[in-house]
Amino acid sequence: MAPTVPKPRELQRRTALAHLDAEALLRDIECEHEAGTQAVAPEVVARWAEIMKQIVDMLDTPVGITVEQAADRLGVTQPTIRRWLREGLLRRTSGRKPMEVEPRSVLELQVVLRNAREAYPDRQWTKALAAYLHDRDLQNQGWARQGREELARGELVEL
Repeated sequence: MAPTVPKPRELQRRTALAHLDAEALLRDIECEHEAGTQAVAPEVVARWAEIMKQIVDMLDTPVGITVEQAADRLGVTQPTIRRWLREGLLRRTSGRKPMEVEPRSVLELQVVLRNAREAYPDRQWTKALAAYLHDRDLQNQGWARQGREELARGELVEL
């Protein structure tokens, strides 16, 4: 029996997941390459990175993943994903209904969660995540952006 062709919406979601997987793999390859800890030859790692970049570029579409898929990927519940969307920790894919989550924001959060879960036992990582969100919100304040711009221009004076 021949496999059935998925419906357009399902095909789009599969593409978004494949893009997410390709970006995650590319980040892992780049981290391994930078750390110099890869178990295979550097030229092989470089070739894998090149292939993954091509796949990422090919799959780059304005399609998101479902709330359920994001929850599975991040190891949290669907209500948590919806709350994180409201709080701005995750981004929605604009113009898509039903609601879809931007894959890149899932990948970014996945890195933060992995680090927090490794650094903090049990459910203590939620405190680290809250601290991260607080810092991110402070950095997005106008006064903080202005200070960074002044520092970059060399306009800040040490007291």
